[in-house]
Amino acid sequence: MNCPKCRAAMETVDFGTNITVKRCTGCSGLFCNWQTLQQLREEWLSDAVLDQGNAALGAKHNAMLDIHCPDCDAIMVRVQDLEQAHITLDSCSGCDGVFLDAGELTDMKSVTLMDHVRRLVTKLGKTKPGKTKPGK
Repeated sequence: MNCPKCRAAMETVDFGTNITVKRCTGCSGLFCNWQTLQQLREEWLSDAVLDQGNAALGAKHNAMLDIHCPDCDAIMVRVQDLEQAHITLDSCSGCDGVFLDAGELTDMKSVTLMDHVRRLVTKLGKTKPGKTKPGK
């Protein structure tokens, strides 16, 4: 399996007793399925152990479009993280895989007050205001 961004080989990396991801030996991007990503978000220190790449390089790679899934070769689509809209991930609808550029897992795990505010503003923008009757 090769990295969809830099084409280097991907190695299997285990974290804890039940989490396995693929990590690029070149750019340190991570590939796993969505369920594993949720586990990584919840596990203490998963970012410090697994997300070892250069975040600036990861940000450059994040701009790449039309990448192929390293598992099934389907074109991956860009999706916004539900909790932090400024994070864009590459997702494969064919095999449920997700690719994180270097630095993205660390960013996901450091939710700031501003991230909470952005999420609230987004939610408020999606709700329709109720109709009110004019006062008499």
